Amino acid sequence: MKIYHCPFLILVGFCCFSLQSTYGQEENAYRQFNEGFQSPPSYAYPNVYHWWLGGHVDRLRLKEEIHAFKEAGVSGFTIFEIGSRDTVLVGTGPEFLGDESLKTIQLAVEEAGKLGLEVGLNTASSWNAGGNWLTPEHAAKSIYQSKATLTGGKNQKVTIPFPEIPETDPRGRKRMIEFDKDERPVYSEEIVVLALPELPGKSRADTSQIRDISEFFDPETEMLDWEAPEGEWKIIRYVCSNSGENLILPSKYSAGPIVDHYDAEATAFHFNYIIDRLQSVLGDLRQTALKSLYMASYEARGFTWTPTLPEKFKSINGYEVKKLLPILFEEAEFSAETTANFRADFQRTLSELMIHNFYMKSKEVCHAHGLKNNSEAGGPGLPLHNVPVEPLKALGKGLDIPRGEFWINHGRYNEDGMDILRVVKEVSSAAHIYGLGIVEMEAFTSFQHWQEGPFEMKPIGDRAFAEGMNKVVVHGSTHNPEGTGFPGIVYHAGTHYNDKRVWWPKIRPFNEYLARVSYILQEADFQADFLYYYGDTIPNYGGHKRGRFSPGAGYDYDLVNTEILLGLEVQDGEIVNPRNGAKFRALALAEEYEIHPEVLLKLKEMAEKGAVIMGPKPNGIAQRKVKPGMPDMEGWLDDLWQQFNAQDFNTGEAAIYRDASPAEILDALELAPDLDYEDKAVYTLDYTHYQKEGMDFYFVVNTTGEWVSRNLTFRQQGKVPEVWDPVTGKISLASIYEQKEKQLTLPLTLAPYESKFVTFRPGRETEHYAQIIGAGLHPPKINFLEDGFEIWEEGIFVLQEGVGDREIHGHIHEKEIAGAWEVFFPEGWGAPKKAIFPKLISWTASNEEGIKYFSGIARYEKQFVHALHPTDHADAKTYLDLGDLSHVAEVWLNDKPLGITWSKPYRFDVTDLLRPGVNSLRIEVANTWSNRITGDALTGETYTQTHIEETNIKGVGHIRVPWEEAPLIPSGLFGPVALRTVVPVKLPQ
Repeated sequence: MKIYHCPFLILVGFCCFSLQSTYGQEENAYRQFNEGFQSPPSYAYPNVYHWWLGGHVDRLRLKEEIHAFKEAGVSGFTIFEIGSRDTVLVGTGPEFLGDESLKTIQLAVEEAGKLGLEVGLNTASSWNAGGNWLTPEHAAKSIYQSKATLTGGKNQKVTIPFPEIPETDPRGRKRMIEFDKDERPVYSEEIVVLALPELPGKSRADTSQIRDISEFFDPETEMLDWEAPEGEWKIIRYVCSNSGENLILPSKYSAGPIVDHYDAEATAFHFNYIIDRLQSVLGDLRQTALKSLYMASYEARGFTWTPTLPEKFKSINGYEVKKLLPILFEEAEFSAETTANFRADFQRTLSELMIHNFYMKSKEVCHAHGLKNNSEAGGPGLPLHNVPVEPLKALGKGLDIPRGEFWINHGRYNEDGMDILRVVKEVSSAAHIYGLGIVEMEAFTSFQHWQEGPFEMKPIGDRAFAEGMNKVVVHGSTHNPEGTGFPGIVYHAGTHYNDKRVWWPKIRPFNEYLARVSYILQEADFQADFLYYYGDTIPNYGGHKRGRFSPGAGYDYDLVNTEILLGLEVQDGEIVNPRNGAKFRALALAEEYEIHPEVLLKLKEMAEKGAVIMGPKPNGIAQRKVKPGMPDMEGWLDDLWQQFNAQDFNTGEAAIYRDASPAEILDALELAPDLDYEDKAVYTLDYTHYQKEGMDFYFVVNTTGEWVSRNLTFRQQGKVPEVWDPVTGKISLASIYEQKEKQLTLPLTLAPYESKFVTFRPGRETEHYAQIIGAGLHPPKINFLEDGFEIWEEGIFVLQEGVGDREIHGHIHEKEIAGAWEVFFPEGWGAPKKAIFPKLISWTASNEEGIKYFSGIARYEKQFVHALHPTDHADAKTYLDLGDLSHVAEVWLNDKPLGITWSKPYRFDVTDLLRPGVNSLRIEVANTWSNRITGDALTGETYTQTHIEETNIKGVGHIRVPWEEAPLIPSGLFGPVALRTVVPVKLPQ
């Protein structure tokens, strides 16, 4: 038999196979995301800082706390030993990493391993990194100077003494410097001896006039033997010695110097010491639950130096540093240009030293032992701390796990209106552009002790998710030894997230919420239209979302630095980052006085290849950075930077557009918003967009305390929309949507501060309605179901179907569960065992002090009658709506658990649990400790025990008030509690 091969049939077969393979991959991806969203893996759940105050740890309580983490849905903890200013309630523990300390760390790691939790360890007792094991050679260093004057024209011998080192550091604390018997520092290195001529009038110094006379100086005798030329000379001896900066707040026996963050040898010594100590009790760290070493904030102050700095300075900047050292001490007045250039180059050198010799070196040492390094790299830096580091590079190149931070109701703003305590966008961009994946946040830090519940935490957490956070590290959970009382001892800042919190027994659903959002944002890839180049200045900062740069409502962006910019590619008019495959439609430039010549070369290349670039024109080119072999760039700035004109706009034109707004560029590109809605200009909704394996995830956040219902338009086509609820894990088809040419519109309703994923998956178009139209500007409140939707408004609405319109009537039948309630309070906290509430009010409105100041979990009980035939609608659904409450509630109907509710709307589907006749309702409500602490302060009672005597309060977060002045927080069940019945609208047949 002869077999004839038909090329066309082979091609068809290949295409069919390819399509089948693609669909199979997409189906697998959908199934994995679906399952992971509903039951998130452990790595998606939040971690916590576990503060060990004073280094004092009760090992039995430690085990209890670790088990409490597991039960609550906390996936791990970072051990963070730190000192305490309290000496009454906080005990004194052993030396950090001493034998007793190691035994406790061993117990924590082993216990965590049994439970499947992961552990990190901070690399100091408090911060910065360091410890009492550091030798002077490895401790932080500074530069000091001593001076003399002489008249030239003859050979002279002059004593130049060792520089005087101040006894206290910039914080006023005694410097930790080891001195020898001659009262000289054990460690010091000569840097240079300079001779500066006294110049007449307002003459500016020049390096050609400054003499390096080190060869004529004997450090042993401290004698200068030099024949100075005619004139008056200022002689300056520069010496490197220890800065003497101590750890910020170490435990009693753990004080020590901070490590030299700019010296690779010092970094290796520091990390290897810690690892050796840990291995002495844990063995091979790869086989343990210890997964990372953490480096807390870098907050060193004063001048910084390290012996390799001169060599590194010259290799980076192409000239010697020594003759310009007088600029650091303002000992000579150079030209403004020379001074500015030197300071910038000095900062760049420190940045490179810190990134390579501290962050990257620590990563190398950690990897050798199966660990990861983790830090707020160089920060939080500008504008909060003047940290000499380029943050995107430090975070992205120096770390396995970059970490940022954000606070609750405690903003600090600079003169530009930047929230300097919000370091999220910068960290997420670093993780994106360097392809790291994980974006950790030191989350929910606060000075509002015990005042917040999960619902108060949610809006600020959602904002961080919308800026790119995908791993929550709650700041923090303080270890409480037995006998510390309630609420116990805590680190002075943070959301106190431990088993002594009132609502802790009911916190798991909140952690599940954080895990669901984190899971999607960890597994998928960030999508944005803009890249924002934040310039070549060091130090630098990214700011919060829509801070330094805003692409306009409905669009998003990533920050990019010089290193990543130089590696970008242009493909078919799109800007591509080859490190992670991300694509962008436009590049925006920060305003810079001078542009780095390498950056200019790259921008010209990108523009010529069709990249769309916008930004202000620099004043000039940084000529000192021009390298041999670079082309003559004269005239490039005038040629490249062109006035934007929408009529003449051409994406193929090699130009950088000045005086153009992002909106004008996007309009010229005919690029519709990624997310559009009626009032997007006032950012009613926040959002972020992620994509993977053909699926798109839009995390949409209601930023207001009101219900919001909007028609949302997404830049999507050919996909099926669904709504994924991260609070419940419920996934519903979007049964109302309209597919246009390149966009899809659907209505979405969000409760106050609610957030949901609008998800688009590949697949055939499902049965659906096109629109729902009411009398108002916006769509009615709707709730999507698996096979239809509910309307939560009264009125007449029009549903548009494929073959015509359909009028439907929205109606909600409401029956209030009225009358008195029995409320039961636990014993021992000042409240009566039982009270009758004729109507639902806040506990703080009670005339009885024991209820007014009550903190804890109270139980509400009530019976009510439900009709035998409540409705003739066979498909009707009935919900139990609790109205309002504070802060968390757990509900049972007829002794059947409904679950825990912590966010609005506080309601449950009870359709199948209601029974005709008498029904019993039980509701447990948990508030916070704040009211009881205030009550104790006012009445002299001692129900609570803590060392925190003052707190911040919302609205005046810049001051601390004593507890007796802290306003009481409304607590309990407020209602109205009601049964609400709606009839779902089914999908079109």
